Amino acid sequence: FGKSETLTRNSLTEAGLDISNDGIQVATKFAPVPWRPNGQSVVEACKASAQRLGVDRIPLYQIHFPDIIQPLKAFGRENKKDELYWQGLAECYNSGLVENIGVSNYGPETLLRANEVLSKLGVPVASNQINLSLARYRSSEKTLRTCDELGIKVLAYFPLANGLLAGKYSSENPPSFPKSLTMKKYYEGTAPLLDVLKRIAEENNKTVAQVSINWVMMKGAVPIPGARNANMAEDNFNAMGWALSLDEVAELDDASARCEEFSNGGFELV
Repeated sequence: FGKSETLTRNSLTEAGLDISNDGIQVATKFAPVPWRPNGQSVVEACKASAQRLGVDRIPLYQIHFPDIIQPLKAFGRENKKDELYWQGLAECYNSGLVENIGVSNYGPETLLRANEVLSKLGVPVASNQINLSLARYRSSEKTLRTCDELGIKVLAYFPLANGLLAGKYSSENPPSFPKSLTMKKYYEGTAPLLDVLKRIAEENNKTVAQVSINWVMMKGAVPIPGARNANMAEDNFNAMGWALSLDEVAELDDASARCEEFSNGGFELV
């Protein structure tokens, strides 16, 4: 994530904005890879991230996923360091390097363990970033409930399922290669959901993307959609300032339950 941190700092500087003073909330992550052996690895990575971002204190520092990269697992050997990494996050928080700590791609079981360990160290878990959208609700619903019970905010990546829920892709209008290879299997299975989305969007004078993002917000999550240009950014922004009715949310829930589950780019939540 080092390059993106540098680009973020440079872009904000060029725009005349200061991360520390202009109310901008920046979040970054620590990747738990095998060559990072302990909690001190988290602290060192955090310091390097802060330097690249040009801040004394990172608003939100997250661990990217559980310690699932186990090179020797095929030989019956695992060395999971999750608890060591959580201790490193606690050190970052207690030493003032970060304002908040979060996790990412944690399911209910791992989240409960992390929350228990960090609570004993006096550190609240602020957020859990997961793959959440109308096309990926069934496998995320239990995690949503656990986060709600623990007071942990959900950050939803892929709220538009890689553009599928913006209503712009179909077998007649596929995305460009190579994205088309991984998306084509979803067209038929999500078509009924998209029909409901399009109707609700028309009834509310909104775009399909705005309805999809607003549904995520109605689930209590913070959507983090991507945007490749200013028009996409404006479309995403206009998902705010209004709300789907409870009946519309229920109708979308029902359509979601019957659609093909979107699995691109996500993790199994355990």
